[in-house]
Amino acid sequence: MAYVLEPPPTPTLAVQGDEKTFPVRRIYCVGRNYWEHAIEMGAEPEKEPPFFFHKPSDAAVDCSRSSLEAPMDLPYPPKTENLHFEGELVIAIGQTGKDLTPEAAGALIWGYGVGVDLTRRDLQNEAKQMKRPWCTSKGFDYSGPVGALVPAQNFDISGKNIELKVNGERKQFSELSKMIWNCNEIVAHISSFHTMQPGDIIFTGTPAGVGALKPGDVCEVLVEGLPSCVFKMAKECNNNEATTRTNMSGGVVLWGGSGMG
Repeated sequence: MAYVLEPPPTPTLAVQGDEKTFPVRRIYCVGRNYWEHAIEMGAEPEKEPPFFFHKPSDAAVDCSRSSLEAPMDLPYPPKTENLHFEGELVIAIGQTGKDLTPEAAGALIWGYGVGVDLTRRDLQNEAKQMKRPWCTSKGFDYSGPVGALVPAQNFDISGKNIELKVNGERKQFSELSKMIWNCNEIVAHISSFHTMQPGDIIFTGTPAGVGALKPGDVCEVLVEGLPSCVFKMAKECNNNEATTRTNMSGGVVLWGGSGMG
């Protein structure tokens, strides 16, 4: 097929122990899926169930080769003075499904990873006050860093905790069992609105303790049994200094900093 423009590259995420990568089709996110986080955001979780929003697929950033010793640079986004971290378990979908029960939804889960839902909190608060969408606060460039994925058959979610650290200091910690909707329920709920397809990923919500990141901060998200997600906030990237670099999966991303290190 001929195109009038060169098609953009497909965003991909690395898979632990495999040279093949996971192509990202859509990114779904769950809002207020931990009771204490819903309260810290001013919501009433007993009255307001979790909900969904989106990030563009190319917001996903493969952090699989980043480490505390050599963290990958992510450019600090423009138009914000209050960028927040939200550490989350990430679900990767491997099959098609629609209008599923929670019992059936589990079969669609291909794998798991950890990531960060980066958020322009000041823009989000402004959007809430004006009853506007969250596109600019949640769906900006590089707003979805994710570590390497692990196939579902190689990971047991039971009894696991999630932890986020900034510069080595713990900021967030929770048992994954404290999610209001568990993974199967999340997939089932989304499938009632959208047909789930291979390549979809889902950020499952963040526990309490969200806070600000500034340039120079190193952020690390951990779940036992999953590769960590590590990155360093670099200075803001502008159009004049942006350079094209190749990410760990062979896709193309734009870096404004020094890349790794």
